[in-house]
Amino acid sequence: MGAAVGLDVTTLLVVNVANTLAMAVLLPVIMGAQLSPAARNARFSLIAVALGWVFMILSGSWPGQWQDRLLSIVSIACISSGNALLYLALSDWLGPRPLRRTIWLLVPVITVGYGLLFPSYEWRVGWSNFLLAVQLFICARAALWTGTSMHGRWRVSIAVCMVTVAVLTFMRGYLGAFTDLYPNFAAPNSWNIAAMLAANVAQVVTTLSILVAWREEAELELRRQAVTDVLTGLLNRRGWGELAVPQLASAHRHGIAVALLAIDLDHFKRINDVYGHAVGDQALRLLGRLLQKEQRAGDCVARLGGEEFGMLLSYTGVEAAARFDARLRAAVRAATLTELGFAMEFSSGLAALRENESMEDLLKRADAACYVAKSQGRGRLVLAESENSDAQLQTA
Repeated sequence: MGAAVGLDVTTLLVVNVANTLAMAVLLPVIMGAQLSPAARNARFSLIAVALGWVFMILSGSWPGQWQDRLLSIVSIACISSGNALLYLALSDWLGPRPLRRTIWLLVPVITVGYGLLFPSYEWRVGWSNFLLAVQLFICARAALWTGTSMHGRWRVSIAVCMVTVAVLTFMRGYLGAFTDLYPNFAAPNSWNIAAMLAANVAQVVTTLSILVAWREEAELELRRQAVTDVLTGLLNRRGWGELAVPQLASAHRHGIAVALLAIDLDHFKRINDVYGHAVGDQALRLLGRLLQKEQRAGDCVARLGGEEFGMLLSYTGVEAAARFDARLRAAVRAATLTELGFAMEFSSGLAALRENESMEDLLKRADAACYVAKSQGRGRLVLAESENSDAQLQTA
């Protein structure tokens, strides 16, 4: 393809570097000094890519062959590391992504290969650009990979930018390896100029997408805090209502057996009075940890207030729920004896879901059974399982 008129590749490159560094500096100003791991990695990605192009510019103007070689190798290392850091940011935001080891392995492979192939311009250009394009395709795939709570359109924007730059990078490698149209990184041919323009636009769009991703992350974190108990990490009462009530409605629709355990730590006030509130908090955290450990997919567990906990057990009948209670009781005794120096007990009430029963009524029956367990001496499970009368209770 012929030369393009009116556009200078070096100028476009300098503008791209200036834009990228400015965005990297402004990110913590816009987001605040306390960046999340994902935002921090995204910022480092911008800095690494910008530094890579700075070293590439210097390599072309620095006198001496070894300086050119060293700066070029550092440049490739920075650019490939920037791509890997963007992938890491996507993983932090979206959860585990495919090809994690591959994209990080490509960093030393690209860099070392480029250094070894440096005497041959065609080989080093083809090697570096082809593999950098592979990295960019991996980032695009990571942005669109499913299985995440973040669904914003920013993911598509990043993927489109990565694919566009990857295609142009691949073509630049092809031109350098198999034609004489790309004799250096500033060659004024149409593909190279298109690649530089695309890189400028992609950096701007990617940075804006990062800001949108950060905003979505912040909103999700605020929502998580609103429905999470700070001490135990379990759902709080609000979170219980948002998660357990829809699960109960689904159980009614599909005829799924559901059991509710209302759990209350025994003599909790005495623990605070004798051992101190710090030990009391430790006891609550320990119980929360054990409940989370026993929790299965489809179950819902929450700290409903004070020393009161609730656990909604899906696909569970009365007998299975009673066995769960026994396992939990043994685990609590053993763990508290080891970690707190005394064995802690709890009282619990168990209610199985009735036809068309609301969460409020189900919880009321389980709470009533738990109250009976306390009145009968604590440290036991009481079942509220009569379909005819809430007053008929069994001790287990």
